[in-house]
Amino acid sequence: MLDQFLSEFKNNARLRIAVAMVFAVLWLYLILMMREALDTSAREYRSASVKLGKLQSVMNQGDWTERLNAAKTLQAEMESALWRGDTLGLARASFQDWLNQQMQRAAASRPVISMSPGNEEATNEQARAAGIDDLWKVSARLVFDFNPESLNKLLAQIMVHAHHVAIESMRITKEPVPRVEIVASAFFQKPDRPPSPGR
Repeated sequence: MLDQFLSEFKNNARLRIAVAMVFAVLWLYLILMMREALDTSAREYRSASVKLGKLQSVMNQGDWTERLNAAKTLQAEMESALWRGDTLGLARASFQDWLNQQMQRAAASRPVISMSPGNEEATNEQARAAGIDDLWKVSARLVFDFNPESLNKLLAQIMVHAHHVAIESMRITKEPVPRVEIVASAFFQKPDRPPSPGR
């Protein structure tokens, strides 16, 4: 069979051209594949070089002690803005009492405060899963008659308070009487746990 192909190859010019074209296409395909692999390698090398340069510049910076001190100061400031609570129930009661006081100081008419019963537990489960298990999130829904002066006063009191309170949403409804609905949240730091025996 090979002898027949060789004799046909010698005698048939079209077969020789077809074989040459097949080899040319294969050779071109191989060159294109090698070029693509070379381009990919060059891109990876450039990316690695940039990352190495950044890493070396960070390693050459000698102010790590100052950065650590700044980070500790920032952490202390952030922790001081957190509320404190011995239990989740006490945290909720404390937040509700504080909100009641702020509503009274703002002279909000017909105020209603309802603490969110279940979503803190779900949020706290998510926080534990994320490794942030030393905080409780407590949320409350405030509803009162719309009065621009009372609303502005209440928001100002919330903003200047030493402990951080987040306004998650605010809605003003028109009917039957204009009312304001605010959802506010606070993060409470859990009490320090005593070390377990043997530590």
